[in-house]
Amino acid sequence: MMIWLALSIIFLLTLALMLVPLYRHQNDSAVPKNIVKNNVKNIAVYKAQLLELQSDLDNGVLSMAEVAAARLEIERRLLRISSEKETIEPKSNEVSLRLLTIIISLVLLGSAAFYLNIGMPGMPDFALKDQAHSTAQRTKNNSASPEMIAEVAKIQAYLVENPDDVPGNINAWRALGQYQTDLQNRAKAAEAFQHWFELDGDNIDAAVIFSESLIMLSDGRVSPAALLALDRAQKIQPGNPGVRHYLALAEYQAGNVDQALVNWQALMADSPTDAPWRRSVQRWIGKAQNDLGLPVTNSTAIAPPLSEANRKAIAEMSPEEQEALIKSMVARLAQKMEDNPENIDGWFRLAKAYMMLDQKPDAIKALEQAEKFAPDALKPQIKKQLEILLK
Repeated sequence: MMIWLALSIIFLLTLALMLVPLYRHQNDSAVPKNIVKNNVKNIAVYKAQLLELQSDLDNGVLSMAEVAAARLEIERRLLRISSEKETIEPKSNEVSLRLLTIIISLVLLGSAAFYLNIGMPGMPDFALKDQAHSTAQRTKNNSASPEMIAEVAKIQAYLVENPDDVPGNINAWRALGQYQTDLQNRAKAAEAFQHWFELDGDNIDAAVIFSESLIMLSDGRVSPAALLALDRAQKIQPGNPGVRHYLALAEYQAGNVDQALVNWQALMADSPTDAPWRRSVQRWIGKAQNDLGLPVTNSTAIAPPLSEANRKAIAEMSPEEQEALIKSMVARLAQKMEDNPENIDGWFRLAKAYMMLDQKPDAIKALEQAEKFAPDALKPQIKKQLEILLK
C-alpha cells in the first residue's frame, strides 16, 4: 500500500507544479469587467469629441491652432486606451487552461498505466554485490583470481629485481605466461611466452607454447609471427605433433586445403592409436575433405586430394619450376589485394605465403597493409605480430 500512496502523492505534486503557475498567471492578468467597460465608453466619447472639433472649426468657435492642439490631446488619449486594450485582451490562438489541464492529466495517467503494465513496483532492490557484473561476484565465481593476481605481481617484481638471472627468468616468464593465460589476458600471455622463447630458444615447449599463444591472440589464425615461431620449432623437433598440426593449419588457412589434408593425414598415420590429439586432427581432416568435395572418412590412411595428373605434373617439375609456380600464385594473390585492399584475411594469407617463401620484408609489408584497413579491435593483435617480425 505504501508504494501506491507514494505514487499518488508524486502524481498530485507533479500536477500541482505544472498547473498552479498557469492559474496564477491567468489570475494576475485578469482585469475587472468595469474597467474594460469604461475604456469602451471613453473611446466612444473621444471619437465624438473629434467630430465636435471639426464642427467648432467650421463655425468659427475655435481657431485652427486650438483645434490642432485639442485633436492631438484626444488622439493621445485614444492611443493610450487602445494600447491598454491590446494588453488585457487574451489572444485568440492561446490554448484554454481547461484543455491544457486535461492534456497534462492524461499524460501523467498514461505514464502511470504504462509503468503498471511493464513495471514491478513491489520488487525489492538487488544488492550490488549479488549482481553478476560486480567485482565481488566475479571474484566469488573465480576464487583463484585474487591468488593468481597476487602471484602475477610477485613474478613481475622478481623480474624487475633480477634482470640478469637467466635461469630464474626463464621459469618466471613461463609461469607468468601461464597465469596471464588463466586470467584470459591473451596479449600479456603472448608477451610473457615471447620472453621465455627468446631466453630459451632451443626449448621445443617454449617454441610451441609461444606459437599457440600467438594463434590464440589472433582468434585461431596462424599469424605470420606464429608461423615464424613454428618454423623455429620445426628445426628443433621436425616430428613434433603440435608443430605439424599448426603448420598444416597454416596451409589450410592460406587456401592450400589439399596440402593441409595431406599433412594432417600424414600426422594421423604417424601418431599412436592412443594419442590425445588424434580426435582433433581427425575433425580437421573431415573439414578439409568436405571443403574439397571428397567423401568424409574416419580412416587414417593418406588419401591424395590431388588428381594423379596434377600430382604427376608437379612432380615432373624442376625445383626452380615449382618455386616459380608458387611465386606466380603468390603474385596473383598480391594483385588481388591491390584491387581489394580492404580484405583483411587476404592480407593475412599473403603475409603467411611470403613467410613460407622466406620473404620476411614482404610479409611485414602485407601485415602493415592489414593493420591499415583492419578494424580497431584487431589492430593491437596485428601490431604485436609486427613487433615480433621486426625483431
